[in-house]
Order: sequence, then structure tokens, then C-alpha cells
Amino acid sequence: MESTFSEELLRVYYRRLFPCNLLTQWLTYNSRSSGLSKREFSFTLNGDIYLRYQSFDSSADLRKELVKLCPIKIDIGAVYSNAPRLHRSILSSSLKPEWKELVFDIDLTDYDEVRYCCGEQSTSGSPVCLRCWPLARSAVLCIDRALREDFGFQHLLWVYSGRRGVHCWVCDRSSRHLDQTSRTAIAEYLTLVRGGNGKKPTLTAGNFSKSYDSHAHGNIEPIFHPCVDAACDILMHRFTTYCSTANGQNLFGNKKRLDKLLSFLPVELKDLRERLSDEWSADVQDNKEEVSTKRWNTLRKFLKENGRANVLKEIVLNFTYPRLDVNVSTGLNHLLKSPFCVHPKTGHICIPFNPQEVDKLDPFNVPTLNELVEQLSSVTNDEHDCSNNDENISSNDKHLLSFKNTSLRSSIEYFETFIKHVLKAENSCMNVDQVEGNPDSFKPIPAF
Repeated sequence: MESTFSEELLRVYYRRLFPCNLLTQWLTYNSRSSGLSKREFSFTLNGDIYLRYQSFDSSADLRKELVKLCPIKIDIGAVYSNAPRLHRSILSSSLKPEWKELVFDIDLTDYDEVRYCCGEQSTSGSPVCLRCWPLARSAVLCIDRALREDFGFQHLLWVYSGRRGVHCWVCDRSSRHLDQTSRTAIAEYLTLVRGGNGKKPTLTAGNFSKSYDSHAHGNIEPIFHPCVDAACDILMHRFTTYCSTANGQNLFGNKKRLDKLLSFLPVELKDLRERLSDEWSADVQDNKEEVSTKRWNTLRKFLKENGRANVLKEIVLNFTYPRLDVNVSTGLNHLLKSPFCVHPKTGHICIPFNPQEVDKLDPFNVPTLNELVEQLSSVTNDEHDCSNNDENISSNDKHLLSFKNTSLRSSIEYFETFIKHVLKAENSCMNVDQVEGNPDSFKPIPAF
């Protein structure tokens, strides 16, 4: 493990910066809840030691264990029928997951067939770069829109994974109590691109299994589900950057990539496809020239003028629509990395972020463990002594004195604001339940 990611640095981070109090407020949803003691945590320790079924009675207990064990990874799971730490002393039938946030995992490795700068098609060895990171940004905007507008969810916590992806925690009360069938239905609704290993992807929409393949329609334009059109509204203007020679994947400046893109032209445009492939492949351009953008604009103009706008959509969707790991979303017993934990391979903090400002999220410019500890060391001696040595000061006060002097401040303050909104909504739901006399009544999920 690199010197920028050590047990000593982790211990300082867990003791002085990790927002245990806010995390437990979020995971219990109201101060009267005893849900924390039944919430599962898992720790990965140095040496690939994996500890599941951890649970804690308070944020102080959680912080104490973090400082003691210094896990290199923290995962959060469901709320169980009993405290998970009792799993060895009770019957398995007495330990069942009862509820959990609806979660989504977007990892750029799932885009390896359409990204050429990093991953399996690249020799760079880099897991992510600024050429392929826009795929993650587009995914956030598409999934966030669908969850809010198509399903009516309001409380979505987006978190940078620390390396090459993002996570979404849907925290609405109705989402937390969904069964596996409902979670699967939502994940399937959001899954449009299926394929891989060089196989041409199939586009689906919601519970439609129909392939929207323009080759199969002759001269008839494929008709897309409204959710697909909504995604295209987001993705279309971002595709220029994605295919760019200078800033993207240079789709039109490489014959193999060009032929892959042109393969989406329908059969009646076969002559055009072959002509463009021959002309553009023969005319090799200097990579410094923005050839891909010029050629994309040429193709886009031709298809629009000839009434084939949905062929454009088909191309854009197959290359840039979000690719989800459905299994992460469907299972109640699946754990997901905690916000604010540290990625062991990068040292990056898994920071929450505003999805509407995702274009400002730079994976190479987020707080790192080493930087945060250095920032703490620059705090005045008075603040340092007060936050570490005065036993009369609460752990929450120590935390406030620490994070406000670091680059983690804006992320923690955003998280705090998010929690306030979630708790306000939760209290409103509880008041309605008390009036109606039904503690298990939840707002229905909109039909799709």
C-alpha cells in the first residue's frame, strides 16, 4: 500500500474527519429510530480480510471501531430483523433483510466496448481519464431524470465511487421498502443497452422486449419509448464531445471505430455506409485536427435531412446510454460502498455531489486522504488541541472543528443539507401515518 494510503493516515481520517454522526442520521432517518443497531456494515481490512454482519448501537460505537480496525473499505447493507452482529447466535430465519435504499452502480468498466482510451481496449493501463469520464456524467443525468420524473423519487444521493464510477442511493421512504420484484422492474426499466463482446447491442425500453434495430424496419423509422426520447434529449448534444478527436474517443478517425459506428446505419443506406467507410478510412487525418466532430456533424445533417433522426438516436444510445449493474439494484442483501470512505487504490474520498453539477465533478480533483491529513496538520495549535485533547468537547464538535478547515467541507455540507431534506420528508410521512393509523402505509410507486 502506498505511503499516501496508510493505516496511520486512515486512523487520523476516521478519528477527526469521517462524518459518523451524519452517516448515522442518514441511515436511521429519524432520531427515534433504532434502525442503526440492525443496519449491516461490512469492513474490508488490509490483507483482504472481509468482515460482514457488523452493526453498531451508536455513531460513537461506529467511530470507535473504525479507529480501531482502520478498514480500507466500508460497505453498507440492509436493515435486518435483528442486529447483524448476532448472526452466529440466532437462527438464520431470525435474520432477514427488511428494507434498504434502492441503489444503482455505474462503473466505466461496463463501457469498455465503447471506450478506447482506458480499459480492456487500451494499452494505457489507466482505469479512467477525462476522455471517458463524460460517460459517467451522462449516466448521472439520464438516471437522475428517469428516477425523478418517471418514478417520482425526490431524495437521490449521488456519490463518486473514488475511482471510475458513481453510485446512487434512492432514499425516499417508498423506495426503501420495495421488494425484490419491484427493484428488478425499476432496474429493467432503466436498462436500454444489452450486448457486449463485440455483439451489436439491443435497445429495450421499460418492459418492452422489442429490439429497436433500424435494420429490421426497412424504410420505417423505429419508434422509441418516451423514456428513450428523454434520454436522447440529454445525450444527443453531449455525443459531440464523446466522439471528439481532441477530447473524446475519436470515433471517426479510426477505421475499426468508424465501421462500428456506421454499422448502425439501416440496410437501405448500405451504399452510403460503404462509401463513407471507404472515403473516411482512406483520408487519414492528423489526430490534432478535429476530424471526428466534423464527420459526425456531416452524418447527423444527412440523416436529419432525410428523415432518419431516430437512426441518430440509435447510434447515440448504443454508445453512451447508462450501463447498469442490475444485480446491485435488485438484491436486498447486496452491500454498497459507504459515502466518505477512501478508495484504497487512489486515496480519493467517495464524496457526495449534486447531480445537477455533475459536469464540475473531476475524478482527478477530489479530496484525497493524504491531502486531508496535510490540511489538518495546518490547523492552528489551539484548534488541534481542542479537537483532540479536550475530553469535555463532544465528538461532533471535534468533527466540526476539523472538516471546516479542509477541502472536504463542501461535500460534508452538501451531505448535511441532503439529510435535512430527507428527514423533513420522513417526519411528514410519519405524521401522516399516525393520523391515518397505519404505520406501514407508503406512497405507491408511479406505474410504468
